[in-house]
Amino acid sequence: MKTKHLILMALVVAMTSCVKTKNYYVNDNNRVWLADSTNCNFTMQDNNGISYSFRIEPERQNMLENSTSILCITTEKSMHEELYQSGFASYTASLRFSLEIEAYKHDDEHEGTDLFMMYLGEATYRMRIDGDHFYPQGCYETNNGAEMEYSAEYLDSYIVREKSYQGVMHLKVVDVAYPQSRFFPTEVYYAKHYGLIQVTLDDELTLYRLPD
Repeated sequence: MKTKHLILMALVVAMTSCVKTKNYYVNDNNRVWLADSTNCNFTMQDNNGISYSFRIEPERQNMLENSTSILCITTEKSMHEELYQSGFASYTASLRFSLEIEAYKHDDEHEGTDLFMMYLGEATYRMRIDGDHFYPQGCYETNNGAEMEYSAEYLDSYIVREKSYQGVMHLKVVDVAYPQSRFFPTEVYYAKHYGLIQVTLDDELTLYRLPD
């Protein structure tokens, strides 16, 4: 019996020692969607003339572990880079904001794409992203997890309050059954290096980023 235990332990050690860790990093052409440090403090004004001061925290980086096991023995292990920014508006805590970009395992199906998640107000927009190419995976209501469809398009430029932004992500909920809430973002314009530049809440109130 003792010999069997020793053999089993030797096999476990041999299998775990053969596990190699693969590291995956966010693609450079996706990092540009994070707000630069010089663009993290800004003001937005709605169509009623009310101003909202926004502050975005500095970028943070984590390495997330992912592993596969067979009979409780790890057979494959990988580390995925996650880039993260969060922020808030002075007007209300209901307009909190955060952005996550996570390096995805680059296989044949998702070669070159990273996981992109934007949390804004009471919604989460989730997609695969490859620079200027977007692959929507659903918009989710924060409180109950209800899923909605949305469209995503890339704009070479977009003008907000007489300022032109280059490289803009345009997201719009197309599901008519979205939650009726004054802080649910139904349309979003988000610019490379700047972040949020325009958002419409509940299909009614629109906020516009003011020029620096």
